[in-house]
Amino acid sequence: MRGARAVLAMLAALAASSASAQPGPNEQARGLLEDGRAYLKSGQTKQAVDNFNTIVSGFSGTDSVDDALLEIGRWQMDVERSPDKARAAFEDVTKRFPQSDGAPGAYYHLGRLALARATTTAELDDALAQFVRVQRLYPGSEWVPRALHGAALVHRKAGRLPDAVEAARSVALEYPNSDIAPEAYFEAGHALALMGEPRPAMEELQQIRNRFPDSEWAPRALERITALYRLFGGPAPAFAADSSFSLGAGDVLKDVRALLVTGDGQTWVASDKVKGVVPFAPDGKMGPSLTGVDLRSLSAGPRGELVVAARLAVRIGPRDIRSFSVPSDKPGVPEPLERIEAALLTPGGNLLVADGKHKKVYRFDGKFQFRDAFPDPKEREVTRMTLDPDGGLVFLDKDLKTVTTYDETGKPLRTIAARGAGYELKKPVDVAVDAFRHTYVADQEGAVLVFSPQGKLLTTLGGTARPTALALDATGAVIVYDDKAERVVRYK
Repeated sequence: MRGARAVLAMLAALAASSASAQPGPNEQARGLLEDGRAYLKSGQTKQAVDNFNTIVSGFSGTDSVDDALLEIGRWQMDVERSPDKARAAFEDVTKRFPQSDGAPGAYYHLGRLALARATTTAELDDALAQFVRVQRLYPGSEWVPRALHGAALVHRKAGRLPDAVEAARSVALEYPNSDIAPEAYFEAGHALALMGEPRPAMEELQQIRNRFPDSEWAPRALERITALYRLFGGPAPAFAADSSFSLGAGDVLKDVRALLVTGDGQTWVASDKVKGVVPFAPDGKMGPSLTGVDLRSLSAGPRGELVVAARLAVRIGPRDIRSFSVPSDKPGVPEPLERIEAALLTPGGNLLVADGKHKKVYRFDGKFQFRDAFPDPKEREVTRMTLDPDGGLVFLDKDLKTVTTYDETGKPLRTIAARGAGYELKKPVDVAVDAFRHTYVADQEGAVLVFSPQGKLLTTLGGTARPTALALDATGAVIVYDDKAERVVRYK
């Protein structure tokens, strides 16, 4: 009996030891969360999302659910590009776990989502309110500096530039070791430049290079400093032809209709001669082209999407090619657009298509369904459209010889008239806008004119016999196609 009792006691002790070694639900959920985040860093998104969903469905009573929902929302927002699903995940955190450490992050991301699609004052106010909630409700949270930076972005988009500088500098001064601090310095410099204070802007941007030389923002700061220095570093703007620059040869540089420099540094050349849009890497190496017939113009979308306008269709990205129709005089009978001149994706999720036949710009929604004429039914011979750095919609009207910037609602924000102090636009054919809203207009009569955000002529670039296409790179260098010489020239 004594031996049997000893065996039973030993088995009970072993069972208790095994039970104590088994991790509890909270510990299991935290392990899944850590593994999920590690999967994300290594690019294994499916495994990461499976982990987060397992936490939400199988460990609903643990303290990791809010963090899992936050990660799911970020994945929906940044990877899947599904803002509605992301918003639902973030709102779930704020409603179910308002006291959790994930709640301030959820409010921050709700602010980001609201800001990305904000086109009215009310929508900007909604974005700002989300960022303010982080600061007011969770003052000790690690999300506060990010919320301050988010507020700076809202203020800039709303045109409240001094408030943008103040919010950005608050991050730099109060949270100098935050990982958002370099970006805050960048935002302060950006807003100062827009305020017409280029030298303080350059000083602010230089702080990034001095304090955060290894951050991703340091090279971007150098690009912006370079762009500002060309215009404001001396007694007058200084541009010179870059003799070392060479872009393509042969048929690619014949019948060029448009140029565009994308965020990755590639220069795209739309050539009717080769019936395609050809990319060139920063080192001049030519990449695989995209086919296109009767090409008209190029533009970049809010996320850097390449938009190619041809006479009969618009290409969005490498594969999505679409034709368009608008209501005709006959009820129920649509009229196809057969003389497209330009196309532009807007930050609000719409697509604008300029039609040369009816001299109107038509607006289509995110599903490419016709909405209306933009900004109104008035006739406009718009041949170029681009975005300014704050999401303004920039139109070049060939007939009126003007450049007008509209907001998403169709409200005019700025106009460069056909004539002004020291200049006359004789035959404007292309337009580009730099990071600080300086506007560059190519005039086919032989010049590129550079204007301040207020519409004042800053300088004129000569030396190109017949400029017909124009683009800017990240440093503010001007890339021009000379139709007479059939070559691309860079001024830096």
